[in-house]
Amino acid sequence: MPITPDAKMYDYQTGVATKLVPMSDGQNTYAPAVVAFQPLSPAEYDYIALSYTGTNLTQVVYKLGGASGTTVVTLALTYDGSNNLVTVTRS
Repeated sequence: MPITPDAKMYDYQTGVATKLVPMSDGQNTYAPAVVAFQPLSPAEYDYIALSYTGTNLTQVVYKLGGASGTTVVTLALTYDGSNNLVTVTRS
């Protein structure tokens, strides 16, 4: 199947959707552009557990089925030496 300018692609592992958009190089070339992404929080949850290191929030656990329910998403937050948030990783 040829890739056309209106082609849309979705990566089921990352949740990122892209489409091809024209580049401004004057040569009728196209580049992928992100059009959607997987949100950090899950669609369904009914409990959130928070973990801290000192005053920094370091983990957010979303569960379905209350405190002892099934974990549906975990966020890991990291900070630099000045306590600035630098990354949020979803797993």
